[in-house]
Amino acid sequence: MTGLERLSLNQITTKRWSLPEAVQGCVDAGIPAIGLWRDKVAGTGFAEAAKLVRDAGLAVSSLCRGGFLTVVERHLAHVAGP
Repeated sequence: MTGLERLSLNQITTKRWSLPEAVQGCVDAGIPAIGLWRDKVAGTGFAEAAKLVRDAGLAVSSLCRGGFLTVVERHLAHVAGP
């Protein structure tokens, strides 16, 4: 055992990398799993993303949202009160 069996790379760590680059980075570093982000999967295409991960022998540790939620200021008026 190398001690890396439970290690996973979350794609936000390498935000500027494409999904193929992140998968290759995991392979090169001996990281056995990847935490995917929905926007990266969508940009690559679900079938291609699944094939990339499967062919690399990686496990998927999580599937994270596609972005951060924002609130338009006018929507806060009803929450904050008069």
